[in-house]
Amino acid sequence: MKIGVVVTTIYTGNFIHEYYEHFLSHGNLEQVHFYIIGDISTPLSCRKQINKYTQQGLPWYYLDPDEQNKFLKPFPKLAAEIPWRSDNRRNVGFLMAYHERCDVIITIDDDNYPKKKWSFLAGHSTVGQEISLPIAIGHNHWFNLCSMMEVECPSLGNGKTVYPRGFPYQRRHPNCSKINTEISRGTVAVNAGLWSGDPDVDAATRLVTNCIAKEKLTADYLLAPRSLMPINTQNTGIIRDAIPAYYYVKMEHPVGGMKLDRFGDIFSGFFLQKCVQAMGHRVKLGLPVVEHRRSPHNLYKDLWNELAGMVIVDDMLPLLETPLSQATTYSEATLELTERIEEWSSKQQGFLWDKSLRDYFKTIANNMKLWVEVCHKLN
Repeated sequence: MKIGVVVTTIYTGNFIHEYYEHFLSHGNLEQVHFYIIGDISTPLSCRKQINKYTQQGLPWYYLDPDEQNKFLKPFPKLAAEIPWRSDNRRNVGFLMAYHERCDVIITIDDDNYPKKKWSFLAGHSTVGQEISLPIAIGHNHWFNLCSMMEVECPSLGNGKTVYPRGFPYQRRHPNCSKINTEISRGTVAVNAGLWSGDPDVDAATRLVTNCIAKEKLTADYLLAPRSLMPINTQNTGIIRDAIPAYYYVKMEHPVGGMKLDRFGDIFSGFFLQKCVQAMGHRVKLGLPVVEHRRSPHNLYKDLWNELAGMVIVDDMLPLLETPLSQATTYSEATLELTERIEEWSSKQQGFLWDKSLRDYFKTIANNMKLWVEVCHKLN
């Protein structure tokens, strides 16, 4: 199996050394194709870090802006929609890994590190496989991934429930952690790995709870066929066939005096899940666990950037909870979803919703169509 790992960074790339040592110790170094996507502000030292491994003959690539522009030159419309100084650059890595026919494409963030006790690749190796596992059902078709971790909230006391960033506030309920021990079988299209350390919760939760996550993993689960949950880019494996449904949504749209940001992966993860369901495939939850050593953040700034997304996700529930038609390809499912997004957004009124925000989602739908078109050409 050929594994592509995609990450974008504006830092020195020190994280790459721990992945190298991890893959080496688990004997699966040769499987990995690493795509490190630089940005305009990424320091030159990052390339130097990666080159140590490239020079060993490993297919580990640092892509600077010039190399990315060269790759995207045949696709000028899409290139214009992938902004610089943005984690949206990871889209270039997804396309490169797809073009080079990686069987599984794993997205990580540069502040997440593999854990010694669990093989990172083994945890994602179920992608594309038909497996049998207990079912994560949740409540009202929503499952809380954070319930699979031991979360400490120093300001509230232990035993409190937190929810991952992007979990709709209207669907938060204690029973969202419900598991069914009945065994279910299905083909895994997406593997959502866990994270310890600093959990991926929204800034409002961080400010109130100061929470810390520890792994309490006892079993992997298959997400129930109609259930949903936020899926981020920290530790997620995706079957190659599903990449046409995995456009990373462009952010930084001004709305209501704020900026819509920090929800690109959340929107992308929800849209991907809708297409997975249309294909009759499944999402697996659990291994591998990574350690999130979160880069410095101003939580008040994060909250300002997240607030619009929090509102929009709650408004998006009718779109997310209405199944797509059964599909035969991920491209087919994605194109139906773009029509649903356009129809849904055109009808939105009320808080934050003006012509500019409605047009933003129309642009997102158009970008998803472009993405499908580019994937077809690269394939």
